[in-house]
Amino acid sequence: MRTKRFLKAATLSLGLIAVAGLPATPFTASATAATIIAQSEHDAKAIEVIEASIVALGGRKKLAAVKSMSQKGTIGIPMAGIEGTISLNIMVPGKMLMEINIPMMGLTLTGLNDGVAWSTDAMNGPQILPEDQAKESIKQADIHSTINYKKLQATIEYVGEVEFDGQAAHKIRLVDHDDSETIDFYSVETHLQIGSETVAATPMGDIKAVTVMKAYKELGGYMTPTIVEQQAGPTTILFTFTDAEYNKVDESIFDLPPAIKALQEINAENAEKAD
Repeated sequence: MRTKRFLKAATLSLGLIAVAGLPATPFTASATAATIIAQSEHDAKAIEVIEASIVALGGRKKLAAVKSMSQKGTIGIPMAGIEGTISLNIMVPGKMLMEINIPMMGLTLTGLNDGVAWSTDAMNGPQILPEDQAKESIKQADIHSTINYKKLQATIEYVGEVEFDGQAAHKIRLVDHDDSETIDFYSVETHLQIGSETVAATPMGDIKAVTVMKAYKELGGYMTPTIVEQQAGPTTILFTFTDAEYNKVDESIFDLPPAIKALQEINAENAEKAD
């Protein structure tokens, strides 16, 4: 299973860097129409490479059967001597909860439920995220983006065979319907995705972010990159995943916390006064 979007959320919640990547909410009729028009921009060689990666992950039928997932592991920033734990939970349709616990920094929670994206941490307290960040969270909470990539991308272009992280790799350029561009790399030998590149908007400005995906193993019955490195400028964040479960997540964990519900009520009252 791909984890790029969840890792992007993890980095954002730490306020360090932003990266790209994972799967799904229903498309509106207009979005579907735009997708059909964009099919002519899908390169046949690129489609062949991505379809081979889906087979390497277990095939479409197996991936489509996933309705929820939970991954656990560690998160570290080696150059700062920082290490903590991370837990990622997702359920269709569009539910997500991520927990990052780092000593001295405390617990950071980031969630999504019923279109409401939120976060809370010791420094900033509870927050309902603005519309643009909520939209990105909805993308990240799409479990099935790996198999629905044709619908999600307006442009899929095969760039060529290159070297990435010491391996021969297929380089593919993807542009989604919001004009967000990502470069993905797939191993020529294993067909699995081994990395990606994007330009990420961060509080420090636009930064080129590189994700390297390594050490694929079966976790919970699905092929997973157990080591993921995210590099942005001088900062490297290391994720190591040790456990994964599928279709066993308790839906109640995605319930909005009381503090977030209170903020919703305050926002609703303010909106009424403004009217």
